[in-house]
Amino acid sequence: MVRMSDEQGRTLLLLITAALTLAVAGLAILLVYEDAVRGRERALQTAVREQAQAWDQALAEAVPPAAAPSAAEIRRDALLATAIDPAVYRSLGPDGRLFLVTAGADGRLAAFAPGEREATTAPPVAALPLGESLVSALSSPVREGGGGGGPVGVVVTNGGEGRVIAVFQPLAAPGLAVLAEIRMQTLRADFVRTALIVFSAATVPFAGFTVAFLMLSNRIIRRGREGEVRLHEMFENMRLGAAVCRAGDGDDFVITAINKSAERIDGIAREAAIGRKIIDVLPWMDDTGVLNLMRRVRRTGAAEHLPAAFHGNHYGSCWREAHVYTLPTGEIVALYDDVTDRKRAEESLRESEARWRSIIEMQSVAIVIVDHNQEIRYVNKAAEALFRQDSHNLIGVPFGYPITGDNVAEIEIIQPQRGIARAEMRAIPMRWGGAEHHLLFIQDVSAYKRAQGDLGKLFQAIEQSPSSVVITDKDGRIEYVNPKFTETSGYTYAEVAGKNPRFLKSGQVPAHVYQKLWHTIASGQVWRGEFLNRKKSGDLYWETVAIAPIRDPSNRITHYVGMKEDVTERKRTEEQLRVAQRLEVIGQLTGGIAHDFNNLLGIIVGNLQLLEEKPSLDGESRELIADAIWSAERGAQLTHRLLAFSRRQRLHPTVLDLNHVLREMTELLRRTLGDKIEIRENLAAELGKTKIDRAQLESAVLNLVVNARDAMPDGGTLTISTENVLLTETSEPEIDLVGAGAYVMIVVADTGAGMPPDVLERIFEPFFTTKKVGQGSGLGLSMVYGFVHQSDGHIVVDSTVGSGTTVKLYLPRLESLPVPEAERSPAARRHGRGGGETILVVEDDDPVRRSTSSVLTKHGYRVLQAATAQDAIEIARQESRLDLIFTDVILPGDIMGIELAQQVIAERPHIRVLLTSGYAPTAFFSKVGLDEVPPFLPKPYRHDELTAKIRDVLDQ
Repeated sequence: MVRMSDEQGRTLLLLITAALTLAVAGLAILLVYEDAVRGRERALQTAVREQAQAWDQALAEAVPPAAAPSAAEIRRDALLATAIDPAVYRSLGPDGRLFLVTAGADGRLAAFAPGEREATTAPPVAALPLGESLVSALSSPVREGGGGGGPVGVVVTNGGEGRVIAVFQPLAAPGLAVLAEIRMQTLRADFVRTALIVFSAATVPFAGFTVAFLMLSNRIIRRGREGEVRLHEMFENMRLGAAVCRAGDGDDFVITAINKSAERIDGIAREAAIGRKIIDVLPWMDDTGVLNLMRRVRRTGAAEHLPAAFHGNHYGSCWREAHVYTLPTGEIVALYDDVTDRKRAEESLRESEARWRSIIEMQSVAIVIVDHNQEIRYVNKAAEALFRQDSHNLIGVPFGYPITGDNVAEIEIIQPQRGIARAEMRAIPMRWGGAEHHLLFIQDVSAYKRAQGDLGKLFQAIEQSPSSVVITDKDGRIEYVNPKFTETSGYTYAEVAGKNPRFLKSGQVPAHVYQKLWHTIASGQVWRGEFLNRKKSGDLYWETVAIAPIRDPSNRITHYVGMKEDVTERKRTEEQLRVAQRLEVIGQLTGGIAHDFNNLLGIIVGNLQLLEEKPSLDGESRELIADAIWSAERGAQLTHRLLAFSRRQRLHPTVLDLNHVLREMTELLRRTLGDKIEIRENLAAELGKTKIDRAQLESAVLNLVVNARDAMPDGGTLTISTENVLLTETSEPEIDLVGAGAYVMIVVADTGAGMPPDVLERIFEPFFTTKKVGQGSGLGLSMVYGFVHQSDGHIVVDSTVGSGTTVKLYLPRLESLPVPEAERSPAARRHGRGGGETILVVEDDDPVRRSTSSVLTKHGYRVLQAATAQDAIEIARQESRLDLIFTDVILPGDIMGIELAQQVIAERPHIRVLLTSGYAPTAFFSKVGLDEVPPFLPKPYRHDELTAKIRDVLDQ
């Protein structure tokens, strides 16, 4: 097979194009020419028909039809003389001619042009310019005549001037016919001229077309060649191996071409492969199924793909992937690739992905992969635990939280049936499966946030702690102090940071205390103790300290923390409490002694009075008895002072205006103290009232004034002032010593020597005095202390050596004044004499009971005696008449005198009760819920006091 060159192909293409163009143009011109001939033929027929009609009409008018032979000439001449209608000439056209044809007697035909007078004669054939075919066609119709409407005849013949188209129609008169003719040469000349013009005009465009075709074809051919080269290079250099095959015998395929990649992949030479069966050259195609795929593609014509398939034999193993399709030439192309490395990489990738998944699944951090639509595509186990849902419930659902790029975002996750978990999320862009995704790391920080909150609260608690907090390193250098430390010590953090706390030492704590402290905390134990430290201002203060070691996760001591509390005020309060407790114990002791002493004095006074009443005594004996009674009454006054200190004396409170009482005392005091001591008054206006025993108040003020005088032997100033005071919980420092409430305060201040702290602590103790022997009993301030506290008040003493002493008496202020009771008119009494009334005397002290019973018997009373409350109850139930019970408040057993009185009155309401005791009755009455004091006679008492009180109670 000879292969044609590109130039030959283009030349042949141009020749074929030119020939086809000329053939089409000639055929078009021929068709146009034929159409023009037929058109001229139809025009001639029209002209002949119209002119035949016109001449038939002219003959009918001019010449009779039956004329002599000469008549034929007449008709001829008449017709020739008739004017021709211009429409006929228009139908004839410029190259058509019209004739009148006549037949002579001899049968010869003559043709005359209209307007001509002389005939042109010729032999039948030669005479006509249209040839024998025309004469033959005209001879019979002309001689016979057409009857004025015969058919038009058409004859194409060769004339003397070439081919002629002749159209004729006989007239109604015999021997006449109309003839029209046109020369074909004339008609053909126009078309030949036109064809020459057309072909001449087409030559230039064809030449231009030829040039353009050659230029375009050159470019197309060049591009085709370039494309062919590219395709060939692509085929040769493509990564995939390519084998082009044609169908062989049966189902075999014969290789027609392979590329370089095929040579490289299979290690074969192109020359050794082309022309051979593919199964012989590439046997793996049969093992992997590629050969069957090629057979199927040859049958169906549809391209197919074979995924990676494994091929192995004793020479080795490999993975191959193939694409098979057909070419337009019917050849089969197999594109294949050795994907062994890819399969190994995929296997490594799968193993890597398995390891990756295993690592991710083992992570404690929740890992979530979200696609570009923010839908979850993967979650690990930690994410399932965080969201409290299985992966199949999470994958595919919207993530629901905004993704903020590389920034860490805080999110709140609603956990089913678990509340809300707080988490921190970091998003990293990634490509997964060929699409953009985000890899999210979500850390559950709920516990951290809680711990952070707890830490914040702990820090705020330490910062706002009412106790000082100090943190040091293990060498004792301060690293932290809270604001309370600064408030207590006066040192700021900047002043103490990095220092050892030894700058707080006052020098009054023994060194062994600090040694024990360091030994304790260094061994990992907590040390607790007290320090007397020194503030920045130089003031000393007490603080309790607890120091504990701080350990790191490996249990090593890294720091120490100390909790310190300023207990200076507490120390002071405790000291005051100890003093108060000591005074309370002393008061109880002195009260008990005074009570027993009163009983003894009662016996002594009673017996002495009985002796005094005997008429047989001489004057000396009576004088001795009187001296003994006076001494016993002085002993009674002493017991009253002791009872005043122990707050067990009986008071007679009344509503007083303290300013009025003090003004009256001041005048007396000025005369008493002399000119060396200046007395100043500072009495508050509108001072409130208080309810107090006036006599005891005057005695207390007098005691304070006397002590102030003794403290100013060289003279000085004594200030007595009053003030309305309202103490609240925030009042300092009195609130700790006095208590909240409304008070009327009396202040007695002097400018004397003052008292040191050790003396100040003991001033209220009975019999304690700093005066010389014989100048004081030591009971003055004790009595004041007991009187004030028994009156529900308080006493505060402030004294500084060299500056004097100030004593403040806080007495309860009345909010409203009590309504005074009308004075009761006393019943007529018989000077304590009885009228036979029955009196039950209840007293556990036998001598006192006997002495009292003897006095009452002598005064006309029937007396019953009982030593216990139980005996008294039995007697009261047995006796039909019982007018009064005279009982001691303190009785042996479970029933006291007040309870005895209550029980007897409950059973026999008409019985009167009179109580007696060496103690003040108020405390006893409040214990049993009695608001008012029943009739009471304090011990010791004289006979006349006893009989008068009993008579008074019986007469009420």
